[in-house]
Amino acid sequence: MKPIIVVHHHEIGLKGKNRGYFEKHLLRNVRLTLKGLLPQNAVTGGFGRFIIYIDPNQEVTNEVIGRLKKVFGLSNICFGFETGQSIEEFNSIAESLLIEKSFSTICVKTSRANKAYPKTSVEVNKEVGAFLCSRFNVRANLSQPDETIYIEIVDKLAYVYLSKIPGAGGLPAGVSGRVVSLISAGFDSPVASYKIMKRGAYVVYVHFHSYPFVSHNSIDQVKKILELLTQYQYFSKLYLVPFAECQQDIVLKTPQPLRVILYRRMMVRVAERIATNEKANALVTGESLGQVASQTLRNIRVINNAAKLPILRPLVGSDKEEIIDVARKIETYDICKEPYDDCCSFLTPRNPETWADPAEIAEAEAQFDVNDWIEKLLVKTEKVEFKFPSSYT
Repeated sequence: MKPIIVVHHHEIGLKGKNRGYFEKHLLRNVRLTLKGLLPQNAVTGGFGRFIIYIDPNQEVTNEVIGRLKKVFGLSNICFGFETGQSIEEFNSIAESLLIEKSFSTICVKTSRANKAYPKTSVEVNKEVGAFLCSRFNVRANLSQPDETIYIEIVDKLAYVYLSKIPGAGGLPAGVSGRVVSLISAGFDSPVASYKIMKRGAYVVYVHFHSYPFVSHNSIDQVKKILELLTQYQYFSKLYLVPFAECQQDIVLKTPQPLRVILYRRMMVRVAERIATNEKANALVTGESLGQVASQTLRNIRVINNAAKLPILRPLVGSDKEEIIDVARKIETYDICKEPYDDCCSFLTPRNPETWADPAEIAEAEAQFDVNDWIEKLLVKTEKVEFKFPSSYT
């Protein structure tokens, strides 16, 4: 009887002939997230599940489970034991898992990957369930039990565990290619980055700031946000672009209502150049349709026209309450609620345009040297790197 954690795969089970590619990435990510806690060979298996062997003498189980909950591609996380295939062994382990629990109904669910096993899943459920009902003086309830014992019968072995902790779901980090996210210290763009990571994209971050004309707060807060988000993809790059001088030039040379759109178009161009250098295939923003003046359909279209790469907007149909709910879930909320000086609010016009005319935008941009500013901003850009866990190489 060996203590284990069973982690089941999420949607990669539907990938057909490409399944091996996704499982390879997921196995790498599981081993990587547990680096420093468990040896690499503690994680084994494939085809629907991984088995993680735990040293019973080490108090690492809670930390291991905490890290596994942030691995994209996992459906659930289950603590239990590896054992032989006798009913007596199933009974013994189920009893040990339930001994300190308080419950009045029980259910046993068995699956047989090994179809040569002499008993059917239903027969195992009945025998183990009868033992548990008698041992703990409880009733069977197959629809809404207080506790559920799971038994997985595989080749020569079985895994017995209690309950399933929900995993992060989605696709393994890194399987969908690379994107560049325009990130601020607000609620929206960190959530957008999280959502696109959940679809398997590796995210490179670009933050536009107005320091030293405003405080350093936005930079510090973005760094704290990335320390959290890097737990999902293990290594992150952050490009810090000083944007204030470019904004001042736009203010001096262009009509006031168009400024925010012109800021956004310049940001998109600079981010696209960084994306090209990073071999990324798309940009990502935290825009939500109609949330602010620059996010009307017409303005989104005008901003899009500044880029050749697609601009992904994972939050386009989300309201603020939905976004904040995710921010709380991923623990960025407390950072993002703190005040900061956003570069788009620096030199913001009183009456921003909500329905921009592409011809007016083109005329306004002709008043300053777009390409020259792109080069100036890239030269002054700084790069910061983050890694998780700290032993990552």
